Amino acid sequence: MTKPRVQSLQTNGRRRLIRWALGAYRLGIILVALVCLRFLPADDAELDRNVIYSIANQVIFDAHSNALFDVASVGDPVDGMYPLISKDNLTVGWATSTSPEADKIQGYSGTSELLVIFDVDRKVKAVKFLASSDTDGHVEKVLRDKNFWEQWNRKSESSLGAADTPIVVSGATLTSEAMSRGVAARFGAEGMEQWFPAPLVLADVKKWFPDADLISSNKTGGTYGVSNGKESIGTVLRSSRMGVSARGFNGTSDVIVTLDRDEKKVLGIGFLGSRDNEPYVNSVKEEVKFADGFAGKSVDVILGEDTWVSPSLFTSGASYTNHAVVESVREMLSRHIAEEQSAGFSWKSALAIFWIALGVFLGISKVGGKKSVRLGFAVVSVAAGIGLGWMVSQDQLLGWGANGFGAGAILPLVVLTAAALMVPAFTGKNVYCNRICPHGAAQTLLGGMVKKRFHLPAKLHAVLVRLPWATLIVIWLLALVGSGLPFAYFEPFETWSSGFVAFVPAAIFTIGLVAAFFLPQAYCHYGCPTGAMLRFLTQSSSAWTRKDTVATVLIGAACLYVFL
Repeated sequence: MTKPRVQSLQTNGRRRLIRWALGAYRLGIILVALVCLRFLPADDAELDRNVIYSIANQVIFDAHSNALFDVASVGDPVDGMYPLISKDNLTVGWATSTSPEADKIQGYSGTSELLVIFDVDRKVKAVKFLASSDTDGHVEKVLRDKNFWEQWNRKSESSLGAADTPIVVSGATLTSEAMSRGVAARFGAEGMEQWFPAPLVLADVKKWFPDADLISSNKTGGTYGVSNGKESIGTVLRSSRMGVSARGFNGTSDVIVTLDRDEKKVLGIGFLGSRDNEPYVNSVKEEVKFADGFAGKSVDVILGEDTWVSPSLFTSGASYTNHAVVESVREMLSRHIAEEQSAGFSWKSALAIFWIALGVFLGISKVGGKKSVRLGFAVVSVAAGIGLGWMVSQDQLLGWGANGFGAGAILPLVVLTAAALMVPAFTGKNVYCNRICPHGAAQTLLGGMVKKRFHLPAKLHAVLVRLPWATLIVIWLLALVGSGLPFAYFEPFETWSSGFVAFVPAAIFTIGLVAAFFLPQAYCHYGCPTGAMLRFLTQSSSAWTRKDTVATVLIGAACLYVFL
């Protein structure tokens, strides 16, 4: 009895290794497809000045007469800032795009580009939408939210780089947060380091801390502790690391503020670098070096001064550069004394990950096979779909492939996607479609309400069951040739998070759920391309199939198209 048992164990072990190898290979095919998307040629088109002109003429007002300025032209950009020129050849405002600084900031499945319009005093007049590779439904939700777009109005340029908690749009939180973070990135939250890359060193602060022998960076970006080997003797704030980027006449500056041990009094300010016009910068540097009207003042006094008529800094002929420095100092101090709010790990994220983990457990255990447990968890999944709106889709995967993703901002969605892909690849069980997917769970519940349901004729079933595979191939071919189509329109999942905003996903959503009354899991069997992808990972888990051959050929052709 021992020998057959040993042979059985060896056979099972060999099958398990084959299954894991095939699973890893199939996952690799999907990964290579995503890499191909990542290396598609980028669109390097310049910002359309006609678009700037059109938008600017709608939002630039004369503060005194409350009349529209006549923006006659859009000037040449400096550091991405376009001057808005009137018929009298006067600068009546400024405009800038959040790209390229925001190009690395991921929303639900893509990045977005906004246009920021300033008045002549560098106060925000409006933030307008330009373009997005995120899902249409989420973008439409954001576009309809007036409060979201007005959150920047009247804010100074120097304050836009603050990594504050933004106003977000319910049902499109990832998209709206990414847009807000893109504005912050454009004005220094993440992009200033490449302009002023030099680290802060002791020589930069010796003027105020002659006994200093150590500078240490604190957890809060741009804040440094200064010590003399025995104890802390002061604090330094650096604008470029805090995301403060007030623009002078023609560029931004890297300013430091030194504080005493108690952080109540300013010891002085200094320049580490500037992209402003050299004559103006030199004048202000001289003022700071020999006069430094900030030195010895309390933080409260500086924060109470008017930024344009501040007695702390005045250099004739360099008013814009003066203003930028004062604004930078005030903004840094304001952020430093503000109470830090820790984002933490939200209850929503924790609840989502618990839901995913429970779904995986029920999907691979015998307990999950019981009808009462299956129906009970289907209710949970539908509730999670309504409350969270996170589910795996082709639009989301394609967006991640093309743009990357930020695991910190969307950790539950990353975990959900990993579970959906990895569990079937290595266990042969499609736990996402069978247990977790809210749309599949809704079909299960609706189907249970009708005792008698229909089954399609065998020939019709054989044809329709191929539709998800065909749709999957078409979606990826269109993505790899850079079609720019809204891939969310191929599936209903966007409707769960954004509501009935986009017609096509809403129509698929409605038709699929109505069909579930008559055909078991109608959309899952005859419409879902994401389900087809996950079934590809589970099919014949210990043997090579025709679908493996087709997938290999298609991915090979994609690699040749992208890399050669």
